[in-house]
Amino acid sequence: MGDRQIKPTTARTLRRKNVLLLAFTAMSGVMYSSAFAQTAETATHTTRKPHVRTTKSAKAVKATPVTAAPAAAAPAVVAPVVAPASRNASVLSAAAAAPEAPSQAESIMVTGSLFRDPNTTSASPITHITAKDLQQRGIKTVTDALQLLSSNGAGNLTNAWSAGGGFAAGASAPSLRGLSTDSTLVLMDGQRLSYYPLADDGERNFVDTNWMPQSIMQSVDVMQDGGSATYGADAVAGVVNMITRKEIQGFEGNAEGGLTQRGDAGHQRLYATYGHGDLARDGYNFYVNSEYQQDDPLYYRQLGYPYKSGDLTGIGGTNGNDNIQSGSSIANFTPSTVAIARPVDGSGTATGPWQLLNQSAGCNSLGGIVATGTVSGTPGVSQACTMNSQKFAQVAPDLRRVSATAHFTANVTERSQLVAMFTWSQARSIITGTPYGTYGGSSYTQADLATAQNTYEPVYLANGSLNPNNPYAAQGEEAQIASRFSDLLPTTTETSQNFRGSVRYSGWAPSNWGSDWNYDVNFVGMNTLLNQTITGVPTINGIENAISSGSYNFVDPSQNSQAVLNSIAPRNVMNARTQEYSGEMSASKGLFRLPGGMAKLAIGGNIRYEALNDPNANPLNPDDPGAQYTSYINPVNARGSRWVESGFFEVNLPFVKMLNVDVSGRYDNYSEGFSHFSPKVGVQFKPVDKFTLRGTFSNGFRVPSFAETGGSNIGYTPYTPTNAAFINQHLNADGTKDNYAQNYYLGVNTSGNPDLKPETSVNFSGGPIFRPTKWLTLSADYYYIRKNHYIAPNPVQYDVVAEDYLSGAALPAGVTVTPSPADPLHPNAQPSPGIINLGYVNTNKLVTDGFDLSIEINTQLPGFLHEVHWYSKGNATFVDKMNLTNPDGSVYRYAGTLGPYLAVSASGTPKWRANWSNTFSWKKLSVTPTVYYTSGYKTTAEDYTGSGTANNCADAQLSSSFVPTGQCKVKGWWDVDLTVNYQISPRWGVYANVYNLLGFRAPYDFGTYGGYLYNSSWSQNGVVMRSFQFGVNVKL
Repeated sequence: MGDRQIKPTTARTLRRKNVLLLAFTAMSGVMYSSAFAQTAETATHTTRKPHVRTTKSAKAVKATPVTAAPAAAAPAVVAPVVAPASRNASVLSAAAAAPEAPSQAESIMVTGSLFRDPNTTSASPITHITAKDLQQRGIKTVTDALQLLSSNGAGNLTNAWSAGGGFAAGASAPSLRGLSTDSTLVLMDGQRLSYYPLADDGERNFVDTNWMPQSIMQSVDVMQDGGSATYGADAVAGVVNMITRKEIQGFEGNAEGGLTQRGDAGHQRLYATYGHGDLARDGYNFYVNSEYQQDDPLYYRQLGYPYKSGDLTGIGGTNGNDNIQSGSSIANFTPSTVAIARPVDGSGTATGPWQLLNQSAGCNSLGGIVATGTVSGTPGVSQACTMNSQKFAQVAPDLRRVSATAHFTANVTERSQLVAMFTWSQARSIITGTPYGTYGGSSYTQADLATAQNTYEPVYLANGSLNPNNPYAAQGEEAQIASRFSDLLPTTTETSQNFRGSVRYSGWAPSNWGSDWNYDVNFVGMNTLLNQTITGVPTINGIENAISSGSYNFVDPSQNSQAVLNSIAPRNVMNARTQEYSGEMSASKGLFRLPGGMAKLAIGGNIRYEALNDPNANPLNPDDPGAQYTSYINPVNARGSRWVESGFFEVNLPFVKMLNVDVSGRYDNYSEGFSHFSPKVGVQFKPVDKFTLRGTFSNGFRVPSFAETGGSNIGYTPYTPTNAAFINQHLNADGTKDNYAQNYYLGVNTSGNPDLKPETSVNFSGGPIFRPTKWLTLSADYYYIRKNHYIAPNPVQYDVVAEDYLSGAALPAGVTVTPSPADPLHPNAQPSPGIINLGYVNTNKLVTDGFDLSIEINTQLPGFLHEVHWYSKGNATFVDKMNLTNPDGSVYRYAGTLGPYLAVSASGTPKWRANWSNTFSWKKLSVTPTVYYTSGYKTTAEDYTGSGTANNCADAQLSSSFVPTGQCKVKGWWDVDLTVNYQISPRWGVYANVYNLLGFRAPYDFGTYGGYLYNSSWSQNGVVMRSFQFGVNVKL
């Protein structure tokens, strides 16, 4: 390590080391009492002589002092086991011993820098996640690795949220620093990727991580600092760079399976790779890879209480199931999958009670409970079937990933190398929902402009016979039907096809002054084609026709033909596409020598084209509003394209051995009419061998997404009317609120604004790295990010707008309200607010800051455990503040609360996230327990209830009218995973993973709507409970 000198080991040194080791071992033993042992797993590929230069420039680079550890890079050899200090932020690092990198300069990729040199150092905190790390931690996908980062905060997009009805179903993405998915730039081999065709929340462009083949990844680098000076737009919170393996020889394979402790949520994974050619000996390497993974769906009905039930009386809430007995009346009256009917006169007024349409079948299909009693607006004693409101709800979707990759590397000359790769990957998700019906909220169009509930079963069919679906036909009365279509299960299948091809030509050329030239020319093209197919969702015209024609058999739905079902719910198919084409050139060289080493310069240019076409899957025809589907299908749309031209540079100045300064900048010009220059300065100061102080200052930017400038979307948020005059118009016979006045989902329609400015950012990070011994590294980094011109929907408080609408007060400028269809029990009463219409605006600013802490230990245990190798890695992120300043000067404070409630699906902003892994290695066995922690948070959200309400428990959010009241804070969440690896032979290895080893339950969260009673962003394993996976690896 540069100027470090090896000092002789003394008895005092050994005693001091043993004391420290025993202390740390005792800390580990608090949670893990058994003696762990380990294996030295084989490297990801056979280490061979790298393709390096041997000219004088190698000496020049070698002479450059190392003032901090190298930036995360991907050389052809595995990184040393004693992790460098700059990798202190690594969340998933547990590497075993491996050869040292060559001292000669090698053309490699260095995340966050233009210099393709393994000795390049970085002042930015960079997480380096290797393939071995993933294996030892039991992490099977890039998606899971990124979601587990302590710096992954509010607004992360999880697969579990897809099952909850997210806009970007079928996709997943991280949200570094809690700044949402659009502020984390995701790359592969330093090249941009196409966006997922569906925007997060209908607003934010992002790169899906689900499609990426994990088995060909050599490492994943996460730069937790602004990266716009190197990469351009969207790198405000940080950069994720997935680096693929350059060389694979022979055959590698894996087979894996798993399930939960209940025997459900099955998991299967297979991959196979074959490579031929030795780069050092043959001058080329070619490999092909294929990967398959299937994760079965999980439903709430498969879980334990209370998640499997709408009846929350057992935890202090009320019974939220549909059609429950409440004294002499039926509460929560709504259609079930068992049809009921009531007679109506010519004006649509009920003349009798609701009765089961098929009395002989009763409610057997729903458990047999028949609720009887009065129903508001209906004379007599009615009947209805009690239905579990969680019967159809999904915890996790059905996910399948398939990929194929061909990769070729060739040493074209002794000084240059060509790398070409093509990947096809398919990610398919299947999400199901609750059936829609003929009455109430499930019978409205998405735009709330048409409903089928006022369509009645006629007395006679077209052929003149009495209508069998009308039990009152013999009396000459029409019938109103209340039923959900039990044979039409809403099902969304999202299939993304990803086609990516890239080519890179890089090398070096000798120079008579300074150091040698390095150059890199690369091109990447990627298309993502999304097919969204939705079945089982009715149109209003389809429902009306089924009722009025008598074509649908409500008495015995099993008799309905597929043709009848298709006429009610036509298949909805939407095809969307995104494109990304990028060409780039860069060159670098050493210019002259400073006292601390060689001063280096890199320059380059890039031109790229990106486009998105996401058509509306549920458009409204004003001339025929009933042709629209029900609200299950979001009418999101976005379209646009642009050219971007960029120039960039980087200068590295090692002024003296203890001081290194790096200056970089990038200018981006967009065809849409705006441009931005992003500078960055990084400083590393190392006064002594054991201490380094590092810091960066930069400016960055995020361009408005295609949806924000030219799209529209409707989202939904929970809302409970409180206006007394409104409620008094919507009462049951017993004086309680009817279902229309209960908690429901309020629509928010947001339209694009072509006049938006780009978001700009100011970033700072800095802190010390302390290495008191060769085996212990400690670090702390402070980060600060300020986003100016922050883009968001018009920051009005939706509940306030809704209440103003009900009271007749004036609405904010540029905001309108579309009313809901009338209450079927009180059709002449005031309608509720259905959709709030507004647009995107540049608000004032968003500021977040906090700390990253890490500890890393890499050594043999002392005493009789000296044959056991211990690698420990702990990381924690603390969010001090996350404040949004609005145009009017008011401030929303989110840190430690459920806010931002609307922008991040109520995932909230926990102040602490941490993880700690310990790998114990002994001969062929390794054991890795990992602890995860997410702190609790208040259930308030200032973007919903106004500035200054974060500490007011009276403003705590409730996801429904049935959850327990009075919860002001959600408890923290702990999780422990365990992975055991055993290397049977150099060719065969087996492993086992146990997730949520100790069976910790997710803390209740009664405010979020991202999951039912829990927060899917932080505590998914707490509802799944223990799960197990077993696998075998082979290398031939």
